Amino acid sequence: MESPLIINILGGLYKLFGNLSKNFITPPSIDTSIDPKVMLDFKKHARNHRLFLKDGPTCLLVQCQLCAIPDAEAYVNKRTGLFLCPNCDLKKNVVDILPFYEKKYRGDAKFQDVNYKTKYKDLQPISQAVLDNLGIKGLKTTDLEHFNTQHDPNLNILQFPMRNAANKIVGERVLNLSDKSEETIDNYNHSGLLLWNSTPKNTRVVLVSNLLDFIVLAMHRLSNIAIACLPNGLKSLPQECLPCLEKFKEVIFWFEFDTANWDAAKNFSKKLDENRCFIIRPTDTERAPYNAHKKRYNLQHILNKATPICHKSITTFSALKNDILSELQNIEKVNGVKWKRYPALNKILKGHRKGELTILTGPTGSGKTTFMSEYSLDLALQGVSTLWGSFEIRNCRLAATLLRQYVGYSLEDKLNEFEYWTSAFERYPLYFMTFHGQQPLKLVMEAVEHAQYIHDISHVIIDNLQFMMGTSLAHKTDKFWEQDSIISAFRSFATKSNVHVTLVMHPRKERVEEDLTTSSIFGTAKATQEADNVLIIQDKRLTSLRGKKYLQIVKNRYSGDLGIMPLEFDKESLSYSTINRKEKKKTNS
Repeated sequence: MESPLIINILGGLYKLFGNLSKNFITPPSIDTSIDPKVMLDFKKHARNHRLFLKDGPTCLLVQCQLCAIPDAEAYVNKRTGLFLCPNCDLKKNVVDILPFYEKKYRGDAKFQDVNYKTKYKDLQPISQAVLDNLGIKGLKTTDLEHFNTQHDPNLNILQFPMRNAANKIVGERVLNLSDKSEETIDNYNHSGLLLWNSTPKNTRVVLVSNLLDFIVLAMHRLSNIAIACLPNGLKSLPQECLPCLEKFKEVIFWFEFDTANWDAAKNFSKKLDENRCFIIRPTDTERAPYNAHKKRYNLQHILNKATPICHKSITTFSALKNDILSELQNIEKVNGVKWKRYPALNKILKGHRKGELTILTGPTGSGKTTFMSEYSLDLALQGVSTLWGSFEIRNCRLAATLLRQYVGYSLEDKLNEFEYWTSAFERYPLYFMTFHGQQPLKLVMEAVEHAQYIHDISHVIIDNLQFMMGTSLAHKTDKFWEQDSIISAFRSFATKSNVHVTLVMHPRKERVEEDLTTSSIFGTAKATQEADNVLIIQDKRLTSLRGKKYLQIVKNRYSGDLGIMPLEFDKESLSYSTINRKEKKKTNS
């Protein structure tokens, strides 16, 4: 780290880590999937006690043995082992629930019933004049009566209640009529969906990402199909929502014409069982419902074109043609998320893309962790859900650095601002593994896969690889073999899960006056062979009075462009950002 962290605020940061919120938590270092033996035992006890048990696409549907409601149904996620009863306030691991089934325990209203209350006080019935502001031709108030939608004239918003699998209100989706922006307000323990036409005879459901698409589809009253609006748009699909979709045999994703949306659909399908998932492939003539309605396209005709989201082991060029067209029409989105603090990186790397492996190296003390924290913060502020595995620096120190880079100055003499800034910072999708020092690869990969499944992680950072490996192996040949195994595991995970993985690695000990190269990275050549991008921090301050520090891109598999980016450190904000320095100069002048 470039400078000592502020001791005065460490206590507050411990409090920050203790406050487990929706967007800023430490994922538990537990198995990504439940022990199959536990699930088998659970099924066995349920059948022996003659309890209702049904095996669904993503969950086991069982009779809740702890609920005071007779014949109440609960759901057990088959991958994570989460036991969720939508009828009562119960969300536990199936391991903790199993003893209650063994003893044939029946609850006596021990758990409180779900009782969500809206945050809005001046809600009123919707008038036709209000609906006219939406700009949806043909929309009537009767089209929204099924959702119990209400209007707040003071805030100019429409409020849509969200329900869980037991049809109980657990949150609300809000549409701002002024700018068409949306917000979801719910209890983290009871995430639900906005559903329409969810009758027993309907075995298909269309998933949309926003309220305008949902309203249009509901207005058209498409036959024999249910409509659902995701609670968090394309950011994430909470596992608490899966029970709401359990009964449907087909799940159809219908998102806007965008490559990023296509990636989200592929990621969500892995949670929902790919074999039952379909997609309306994004092309210019098959827009999302709201825009298709404006252009007077036939929605039923577009819906009939839904195709399976997963292919067999072998595919054809014809099957890939639409994907190629989508990439060509959205080349900027394909390039990846652009950095706002590092515009020079955008010129060379083009953007931060999913499914790639990046390696960052540099001399000891050159600021690898400080640079990587701001690098990841830049992306997280733009919605890139990030998981940090800091094996060298403790999470509290890392979080203090991220917070200071976010604020732009030290909070040592401004502790009265601490609550304000931390409350704002908690909203961003940053997660931290609780490991420190040497850890087995299997345990780390289980935690990473768990976080990717639960929180829809799209960027994983390991800082650094040598600390994760430890120094317990006596022979260097064994250590090289272990490092190659770790790199192979993360390379496979990045490709399979469509997640960007960044590995921070130490270089070999070389002469200080020599520039680092790809061959300077510790271990065999496998690291640089597997990597899509290789970044090296070159620190000439160690060999010259006027020496500079800069980031050198020595490998770029996507575009082939190579180059350097100067690194000038601002101690006050712990930042290398050229944008921040320009803003400071304007402020000072």
